[in-house]
Amino acid sequence: MVVDVAGWSVEVSEHDAVGVDSGVATNQCSADDHSTQTATPDNPTIHHGGTRAERIRCNRRILTFWCILLLHRRKESSVLIRESYLSRLRPMYDVPDLVKVLTGVRRGGKSVLLTQVQDDLRTHVPAERIICLNFEFLGLAEIAHAEKLDRHVHSLVTDPTQLHYVFLDEVQEVDGFERAVNSLRASGNLSVFITGSNSHLLDGGLSTYLAGRYIETKVWPLSFAESLELRGISLDQASLDLVTDYLSWGGMPFRFSVDPALQRNYLRDVFNSVVLRDVVQRAGVRDVVGLEAIIDFTIDNMGRVMSPSSLAGYLASVGKTLSTDAVYAYLRALDASLLLNRVRRYDLRGKRVMSTLDKYYATDVGLLWSRRTGQGPGQGDLVENCVYVELVRRGFDVYVGVTGHTEIDFVAVKDQRPRYIQTAYLITGDNVVAREFGAFAPIRDNHPKYVISLDPFPQDHDGIRHLSLTQFLLDPPDDLR
Repeated sequence: MVVDVAGWSVEVSEHDAVGVDSGVATNQCSADDHSTQTATPDNPTIHHGGTRAERIRCNRRILTFWCILLLHRRKESSVLIRESYLSRLRPMYDVPDLVKVLTGVRRGGKSVLLTQVQDDLRTHVPAERIICLNFEFLGLAEIAHAEKLDRHVHSLVTDPTQLHYVFLDEVQEVDGFERAVNSLRASGNLSVFITGSNSHLLDGGLSTYLAGRYIETKVWPLSFAESLELRGISLDQASLDLVTDYLSWGGMPFRFSVDPALQRNYLRDVFNSVVLRDVVQRAGVRDVVGLEAIIDFTIDNMGRVMSPSSLAGYLASVGKTLSTDAVYAYLRALDASLLLNRVRRYDLRGKRVMSTLDKYYATDVGLLWSRRTGQGPGQGDLVENCVYVELVRRGFDVYVGVTGHTEIDFVAVKDQRPRYIQTAYLITGDNVVAREFGAFAPIRDNHPKYVISLDPFPQDHDGIRHLSLTQFLLDPPDDLR
């Protein structure tokens, strides 16, 4: 069955739902996993048994457990309508020759957005012309190949003379889905929407089959403004505590329905699910220990320049042997899983994108931080990561600016115009002012320049705007919208 928890649709099997009415939710993994999770509202702790590999194999069932527990503890909650995405998609609703591709990290809100598009259409389109298939549902497991998918969709068309709307959620689960999607598009009477949790959705055959006939929309976890709206908090009530919570734990939609004491557990289970399904399985990773070491290194060095060779050298120094080629392949798999985002450096003097020494930022810092027991990233690193994600969410192309031997945190480009941005935790003391505002000195053009920090009372310097992080997130200047 499909249940709605705080506005987010989740599949729960009848077997999994046993025990909900009595106040007990039990998730029994397979016998080989040696792991049972049992919880009640009064005792919500989940205990994981077996090896780490066995624990990872349980993750899909563990996520179902969370859904059952939250269903039992369900509270009244408004549904967040993601209008910023709907407004971008509406002009393409009735364009059958363009496949609408929604990509994003698992559990980041793609399926809910797809449902909201369907609801939007139902205001003026008969329900029988809206075809919805979610390939995470076991009931669709028999549609395993492109030919079956193509036949199944066409069998649901009620009137070939009318435009139908086809929604294929997590379509990468179907073998050869690229051919089926292209065939459906070529029919002429089907407007096709697809989602996937891996950027390789467009790296392989799909982009070849659909060359010039698709448009991608990246769906990010909730922005800070959206997280406030979901919880019914007005913008003028956005306290520093709320900002700090968002910096540390991110915007994964479901976490706002989870008790604070359970948020780390929930995010860690989502993280393990992403690593298993979108990194280990899809990329064929054999050295899971080496992969975990790379993830830990990127968490500790978030926003710092790194290369596969330097990372391989670090791993060797701590007794883990992994070739430079393997490190590169694992970084690429993490980028493709949308856990991490590779950001290229841009030479502001030579006006070219540099091919080495990239930086990596987290799509959702809460997912990565949830698996750590140590200190984690510093506040300045969290501010930098938050600003990066918000910029790309707003449609900017983002680079790291290089000016000789110094760097600008971000060069954000939209409409062929750059904006230069420095980030910091707090601007305290003349030396910090000189470092952050002085970073722009080598840049001779007149494009906008900003420093963004957690300071509650920002002060401009020499024509350079100083914004508080809260202002940037909730009420930015027009140049940064």
